[in-house]
Amino acid sequence: MIGRRTVALGSLAALASPSVRAQTAWPTRPIRLIVPYGPGGSTDQVGRLYAEKLSTVLGQQVVVENKPGATGGIGAQIVASSPPDGYTLMVAPTSVLSIAPVARKVPFDPEALVGVARLSTPILVVTITNALGVKTWPEFVALVKQNPGKYWYGSSGLGTISHLTGEVLTRTAGIQMQHAPYKTIVDATADIFDGRIQMVFDTSFMPYAKGGKVRAVFVDGSTRLADLPDVPTAAEVGLDLTSFRSRGWFGLFAPKGTPEPVLKRLSEACAQVAALPDMKEKLLMVAQNVEHQPYAAFDAQVRDDRAYFAKLLKELDIKLE
Repeated sequence: MIGRRTVALGSLAALASPSVRAQTAWPTRPIRLIVPYGPGGSTDQVGRLYAEKLSTVLGQQVVVENKPGATGGIGAQIVASSPPDGYTLMVAPTSVLSIAPVARKVPFDPEALVGVARLSTPILVVTITNALGVKTWPEFVALVKQNPGKYWYGSSGLGTISHLTGEVLTRTAGIQMQHAPYKTIVDATADIFDGRIQMVFDTSFMPYAKGGKVRAVFVDGSTRLADLPDVPTAAEVGLDLTSFRSRGWFGLFAPKGTPEPVLKRLSEACAQVAALPDMKEKLLMVAQNVEHQPYAAFDAQVRDDRAYFAKLLKELDIKLE
């Protein structure tokens, strides 16, 4: 009897071993990394930086694919409906997983995605057009107060973090501006250069601020940025956006049901990348701080932020449908 039971258990172990070996061996082929926005924006920049480093750490190429549409919803749906095998992932900002699902109907189930790791935290860089001729945040506020409702701020779409940044910022500053949503924030570039819109917040505009094509009037954080040493912090211009800004992040996501060992391996790989000496420097160049948060903790953060933004939308009386 004992002999037969031993043989039976051995047979079950043998049947299970291919699955175990498959998880242990992951990855054995290239990985798709979906960016749910067009090329050139902040999500694309973070995604490509991590894809390059993860390719080395994981020993397989991580291939970035831009799938814009529905303010990130198209790319999210692709990943949510993909096999949960670790070979189709997504890098996304707060907007896609923690704002859009509580703001309007989205073409994907947020519960069908799991947060794998927090990758970075964007640094708020408030930039204004040179066409106005003003050089500081107080000057900009004074001008807008003289012309309520005349000027526009641009965002990467309705219900995105840049849209809510505009709402929170203008209300905190006591100014009235109109919202100009774009398909991607890159589409706003020509308009702010020419002065058709007057303000944007996306971190991808920091190189333009450094080059003088737009003017940075303040940044968030406790200290000034080394790349923009003459630009004051939010606190220095009298604004407190700490609670709101702490909810901004870029993270890695996988389909629900992805094997636990794969999720943990991915999270560990992201931690390895975050610890690389040049990652801090490269992310700062696109106004991002490295901030790793591991699987499980990050997934819980995504859900907590969803509740936070549902409350914020109600408080701001923002209706997107």
